[in-house]
Amino acid sequence: MVASKVDSSKVRQASTSAETPSVAGTPAAKGPQSAEQLHQLTAVAAYYLAERRNFEPGHEMEDWLIAEAQVRAEVAMTST
Repeated sequence: MVASKVDSSKVRQASTSAETPSVAGTPAAKGPQSAEQLHQLTAVAAYYLAERRNFEPGHEMEDWLIAEAQVRAEVAMTST
């Protein structure tokens, strides 16, 4: 797998975007998270990001990192 550079401003922008589906409403997003649950939520969020771009290739790493940031932010908000 080839690592690609990710524009951190895109990560911040997309992680706060109102257009991105929220994971907070899912049952796994409430309470303590296992690594498997976090991975699954990240995979779903990355899928929706790719779908919004019509699955244009070459953005897989960027989608994953943005999704991961979104999931962590959602979990942090629901944990407080």
